Amino acid sequence: MVNIVIAGGTGLIGKHLTKALTAAGHHVYILSRNPEETEQKNLSYAVWQTRGARPETELPGIDVWINLAGKSLIGRWTETIKAEIANSRIRSVQESARIIQKLSVKPKVFIQASAVGIYGTSLFDTFTEKAPASDQDFLSRTTAAWESEAKQIEALGIRTVYVRFGMVLAKSGGALSKMTLPYSLFAGGRIGSGRQWIPWIHIDDAVGIIKTAINDSELSGPLNATAPNPVRMERFGKTIGKVKKRPHWLAVPAFAIKAVLGEMSLLVLKGQRVVPEKCLLNEYRFLYPDLEDALRDLLL
Repeated sequence: MVNIVIAGGTGLIGKHLTKALTAAGHHVYILSRNPEETEQKNLSYAVWQTRGARPETELPGIDVWINLAGKSLIGRWTETIKAEIANSRIRSVQESARIIQKLSVKPKVFIQASAVGIYGTSLFDTFTEKAPASDQDFLSRTTAAWESEAKQIEALGIRTVYVRFGMVLAKSGGALSKMTLPYSLFAGGRIGSGRQWIPWIHIDDAVGIIKTAINDSELSGPLNATAPNPVRMERFGKTIGKVKKRPHWLAVPAFAIKAVLGEMSLLVLKGQRVVPEKCLLNEYRFLYPDLEDALRDLLL
């Protein structure tokens, strides 16, 4: 058994990861502003990022520190929301660093959630972990900034992994339920040009890649958490229609998406073709490498 901290453990990935780790016999300590009462075996909560909170006084020796904390990207990006998205991520890294520095025994590995948005958007390029960070838009700049902030933890001699997630697909929560709703209403179809790439990943593989990052002492630096077979938006939509046995016919023009989502529309209208090169080289066995199999598991 190892002791594992998960900051942001109540979010989509955090909930699934906590379930998997506690089931494997590890003790998980979730850091939260609003800790829950629990009698679940191998699970504890501690308050953090509130006035007077000092979780370092409550934690035992920690082997693994995972930071998933940050305001959700889903929603219209006003200037206020953009500031909250950026600041919440930077603050979570800074507070993680402060607590770790206070611990007498430092964790062996620090895993920082990141995003494939760091590469910027492109219809033509393929991005592996070797690709440089971009500064072309808000998301790429923000992602680069929060990875940079985590360098202070890496500087302590702690193995650090930046898990760059693509679009995480799950039965509830995240983007999939919103993307499938039009098909349930017989109104699904192409979004924007349909040519934009979707770097997706099944939630079970997102969890599996984090577990690999925990266990493989040779892994460090950026790690793409995406399926090995990204698809374009048109193919994504047609596959939803095929799995749900619904038509794929009603196109949604780009201007309508921009009107509703504002700057956040770049997540839907643009994209990037991302390949999980490190996972493939390390022979990680994807449970759901192909989109149709993933959607059949999640939607049926």
